[in-house]
Amino acid sequence: MQEVRLTVKKRAFPSQGRVRLNIAHLPELGIPEGGQVDLINEATKKSVTTTVIADTMVRQGQVRVSDEDLKTLGLNDEDEVLVIKTPPFKEKIRKVAADANKSLSRSAKELDTAAKKTAKDVKAGTAKATATVKKETKKASDKIGKVAAKTADTVKKTVKKTKGSSKDL
Repeated sequence: MQEVRLTVKKRAFPSQGRVRLNIAHLPELGIPEGGQVDLINEATKKSVTTTVIADTMVRQGQVRVSDEDLKTLGLNDEDEVLVIKTPPFKEKIRKVAADANKSLSRSAKELDTAAKKTAKDVKAGTAKATATVKKETKKASDKIGKVAAKTADTVKKTVKKTKGSSKDL
C-alpha cells in the first residue's frame, strides 16, 4: 500500500474532511488531486478519511489538517501522521470481512477449548459426586439395616412377652 509519513500542520480555515498537501506527494501516494487518503495516528490507531487538495504553498513533508480532524485523530500541530491511499470500498469490505473471520475463528477455538475444559470438569465432578452418593447410600443402608434388625428384635421380644414364644411368629 502506498503511504507516507508527514508532519501535521493545523489549517488556518476550518475544512473538516479535506487536507492540503504539496502536489509532489500525489505520485508517492498514487492518487490524483481530489483523491482520498486515510490519516492514521499510529499510536492510537484512530483514522480519518479525507479528500486531498493539492497545494504548492504547503511545504513538502507537511499536511494541513482541520482542527476537527486533528481532534478526531488525537493529534496536535507538529505531530507525525501516516498518510495512505484510501483503498477502494470493495477492498475495505474484504479486509474487514477477513479480520472478522480471523476474530471469529479465534473466538470459536477459545470457546471450544473452554467447553471441553468445562465438560471435563463436569465429568470429574459427576464421578466424585457419584462416589460420594454411593458411599453415603451404603452408610445409610447399613444404618437402616441395623435399626431395622434392632426394631425386629424389639418387636419379637414384645410379642414374646405378650404371647409366648418367638417360634410362633
